Amino acid sequence: MPQRTMHLSKLILNPRCREVQRDLSSPYELHRTLAHAYTTDSGQDYRAQHQVLFRIEPLSHATALPAVLVQSATAPNWNELPEAYLMHKPETKLLVPTFSVGQTLAFRLLANPTKKEKRPDRRQGRRIALPDYAEEDEITPARGWLVRKGEQNGFHVLYATTEAFWLGMDRGRATKNAIPIYGVRYDGLLQVTDPALLTSALQSGIGPSKAFGFGMLSLAKPQ
Repeated sequence: MPQRTMHLSKLILNPRCREVQRDLSSPYELHRTLAHAYTTDSGQDYRAQHQVLFRIEPLSHATALPAVLVQSATAPNWNELPEAYLMHKPETKLLVPTFSVGQTLAFRLLANPTKKEKRPDRRQGRRIALPDYAEEDEITPARGWLVRKGEQNGFHVLYATTEAFWLGMDRGRATKNAIPIYGVRYDGLLQVTDPALLTSALQSGIGPSKAFGFGMLSLAKPQ
């Protein structure tokens, strides 16, 4: 599998900026704002053309400023974001992911663990959230989802913590019409089983709802 360069940026947002306040309350709006940083062919989805994934990070006690990680196959132009959107000019790192079988890595994944509803008429049903709770000594549906995704994407989960939450996505509509989206933040350790599959998952993301800030897998050496 040919090696591909990935561009990773950390955006420190200005909490006083009106557009930032809007985007943090609706990650779908955030995804529309990030589109300004990429030149996209007419009629194309910028996320698909540039393999863009993003994630809102938990607030840091050190700075208490909102941050967004953005990963893409092509270099972004952050000068195209709204005025006063960023606290300072972000740095973009160039990454060339290389993995080996048996390698242990720390990971973070903000995901939308769901399954498709089965319908008697065989038409495609809606997605159903997989909860992060179960009977004593049983693996939760949300954790089981992560284990299965690992098997499909070249890694074995060694350890993981979970934090479940709901987001209200209004897509520009009134708040009362918000569409709730279920999310789980996974942090833990994984072991590489198939480097090519893991590289593909890193570039393409894992699970649905990527336009809402889900699916981006981050990897690092264990502390």
